[in-house]
Amino acid sequence: MDAQSNPNDAVAQASAMVANYQGGRLSRRQFGKGLLALGFGATAASAILTACGGDDGGGDEGAGGADTGTATGGGAETATAPAAGEPKVGGTLREGYNRDVSKHDPITTNWYDPAFSAIYETIVTDGLEGDTVPQFATAFSVSEDGLTYTFDIPEGRVSHSGGAMGAAQVAEVLQTVKDVSFIGGVSTVPMEGYSVEGNQVVLKMKNSWLGAINPHKTGYWALLNPDTWNAAGGTDPSSTYGTDSADGTGPFTHTEWVPGSHTLVTRWDDYPGSNTPYVTNKGTAYLDSIRWSVITEAGQRATQLETGELDTLIGPSYADLERLKSNPDLTVIQHPEWSGYILTMNRDYPEFFGDVLTRQGLSHALNRQAMVDAILFGNGDPTYGPFPKTDRQYDPAVEEFNQYDVELAKSKLAEAGWVAGGDGVLEREGVRFEFDYVVEDETTQKLVAEAVSAQFREVGVVATLRVVDRAVAFEEQSGEGRDAAPMALFFWLWPVPLDILVIFSSSETIPVPNFSHVNDPDIDAAIEEWRLAGTPEAAQAASSKFQLTWAESLPYLSLMNQFATFAHHNYVKGWQPFVWNLYPLYNDVWMDK
Repeated sequence: MDAQSNPNDAVAQASAMVANYQGGRLSRRQFGKGLLALGFGATAASAILTACGGDDGGGDEGAGGADTGTATGGGAETATAPAAGEPKVGGTLREGYNRDVSKHDPITTNWYDPAFSAIYETIVTDGLEGDTVPQFATAFSVSEDGLTYTFDIPEGRVSHSGGAMGAAQVAEVLQTVKDVSFIGGVSTVPMEGYSVEGNQVVLKMKNSWLGAINPHKTGYWALLNPDTWNAAGGTDPSSTYGTDSADGTGPFTHTEWVPGSHTLVTRWDDYPGSNTPYVTNKGTAYLDSIRWSVITEAGQRATQLETGELDTLIGPSYADLERLKSNPDLTVIQHPEWSGYILTMNRDYPEFFGDVLTRQGLSHALNRQAMVDAILFGNGDPTYGPFPKTDRQYDPAVEEFNQYDVELAKSKLAEAGWVAGGDGVLEREGVRFEFDYVVEDETTQKLVAEAVSAQFREVGVVATLRVVDRAVAFEEQSGEGRDAAPMALFFWLWPVPLDILVIFSSSETIPVPNFSHVNDPDIDAAIEEWRLAGTPEAAQAASSKFQLTWAESLPYLSLMNQFATFAHHNYVKGWQPFVWNLYPLYNDVWMDK
């Protein structure tokens, strides 16, 4: 936002932030960052901070640093703490969700949704400043040599079913994730394994690794009751765990899961309370229940919020943002999102994607900035390497690659041996450059896929779209060999980009989730370097190597990332999305209506 071109709006939002800061609902650091996000210069921001006074002792760094979230609308609030007022108990929060719902099984699911934040806790989670704080655990520590992580587990804890959830059960869950999860095994290679010492879970490392704690904060490491999970079938495809029932540790219990329609959770009255420092409601949840409605048609999301069919909304259409922001009864929250749109290129179709010159030609045909502007209405950034620009380890050197240049695209393709046929479609050794292209049935993804297809056609490549539902999209990307689609659009969402993109591109994960079936020694070498990184300097070096190798050799075609966007009615209190978590937590949420 530009304070100079929108002075009245900026001043109004700054005034709301002043009230939140002086009321203790916003830290000094977050206040300063918010002022910068509104367009105030550093001098002006410092003057306002000085005038407001106070020091919360939260490691104040002045007004600098990355924005941790901006709220706009008639009821501006911050993403730090519940709003003031006496909470009311009861009611069903109706939340709109921009994807189909995943089964509530952290170990075997291929995605995790906001309901996971209600049904489960993780052993640790992200703090408001991107640090790590306890959630289920009461405390954790790391040995000086980085080879031992110790988590203190509260005694007497139980799951929703009443089954024990002590250190032994927590260690069993985490070890199971490492051993059998489609993501856990590859993302935990430097980890030796978990053991129990009294009321502590101990993680031993093969080598010191800076990334050890990150996976534990994601939904794939959510803490379920292992006895219930095993009894329901474990990894057996016929298991009913996560569909008919779930047995978690969070403030709400699984009630209904209806793919294509909704998910419903109900308050767990015996919830003992979260150890997460910024969760202020330490007892049972205020809400009776939460219902997430699946709305894959983007144009319907804002309308349902505005007409009162929804209380909160994740992922409104970017075309509707300005209208939502101007509504005095609503608040819109936006912040950077750790996400990306990428194109898979199945190497088991070597006639299309087997050589780097062809992949580079396809990449130069893509006008990423135009897609950000036209599809996201500017609410995102083009990605020329694997990471979004907002990541702490982002290396801007990737921007030397993959820039939009149609003539260069044609030149690369010609150098690779492709020649235009009579109808303009490229051919090589008797093969037309024409293939099927799978995309999930969701508005934004379809728009991206259509734009990509049109741009490919400009250089003589025919990518024929097939729109399928979410389950089919995963199936068609996950096959072995030529059973998988030649190309697919995939949208990834993960709080630490390096962790998930390593998994997508490692030769160890063919065919899932290495949907491109990439077997690239240089990519594998960069991944191995990351797994041995025990210091910030080594981690940055490995990360840069991975990014630059990806940008040049193109295991996938990175397109763009988007800004995380949330909207809610002002009568919803304590619904606090913030930059480091993919989804809100729900124990503080209540409704003043």
